[in-house]
Amino acid sequence: MIAVHDLVRYCDRLLDAQRFRDAATNGLQVEGERIIRRLACAVSASQRTIEEAVAWDADALLVHHGLFWGDGVRSISGVVRRRLRPLLLHGLSLLAYHLPLDAHPELGNNAQLAFALGLEPVEPFAEVASTPIGSVARTPQPWPLDQLVQAIAQVTDRQPTVLAGGPSIVERVAILSGSGASAVIEAAERHCHVLVTGEARETTMALARELGITVIAAGHEATERLGVQALAKHLSATFGLESTFLHDPNPI
Repeated sequence: MIAVHDLVRYCDRLLDAQRFRDAATNGLQVEGERIIRRLACAVSASQRTIEEAVAWDADALLVHHGLFWGDGVRSISGVVRRRLRPLLLHGLSLLAYHLPLDAHPELGNNAQLAFALGLEPVEPFAEVASTPIGSVARTPQPWPLDQLVQAIAQVTDRQPTVLAGGPSIVERVAILSGSGASAVIEAAERHCHVLVTGEARETTMALARELGITVIAAGHEATERLGVQALAKHLSATFGLESTFLHDPNPI
C-alpha cells in the first residue's frame, strides 16, 4: 500500500509529467482516501468505469483520459456531477495522465503498441509543444503490409481501417495513438511506409494516397489500452498493490 500523494509524486517523476504542455490536467484530479491498496485502471473516466471501480472496491482509479481539460470545470452539474458523485461518496481517488502516458519510452501507449506488434522503436516522433509523444519503429525484417494489419487487429481486438497509399512491403512504421492522423505528413517526411494511429480524418485518405504512405486507423480507445495497463502493472509490482483493468471497448 501507499499514500495517495506519494503515489502521485512517484508517477509525476516517472512520467516526467511537468515537461508537457497538455490540454489535460495530469496527476491527481480527485482526492479520495489517504491510503491506496487496490488500483483500478481504465482508458477513460466515465460513469461506467467509475462505478465499476467502486464495485471492485478500488481505492484509486488510474486513467489516460480524465475528467478535467482545458480551463477546467466551470459547473458541477449534469454529466460532471454524475461522474464525480461516486468518486467523492466512496473516497475514490482519480489519477489521470494524458500526454505523459503517450510519450513514455517504455510504459507509454506508443512504445507499448510497438512492443506488442513486434516492432523496435528507433526514434521519437510527433512533437506537441516541442515534446515528442510518438515513435518511429522498424520491423525486424521487411513485412508485407497485410502482416502488419493482421498484427494490429490481433492486438486491438478489432479490424482496423486501412487507407492504403504506401508500398506493399513495410519497414518503417510511425506510431501515434489516439487522434494522430494529423501527423501523416511528418510520417511521410520521415520516410515511414505506414502511420498507425487511432482515428483518421476525412482528409486523411487523399493525403495518404498523395504522400505515398498507408494510414492504419485502429481505434482511439483501442490504441490507448496498453499504456495505462503497463503503468498499473509497474505500480502494482513496485508498491504491492492489487490492480485490475476495466475494459470499456469504444468503436471510435
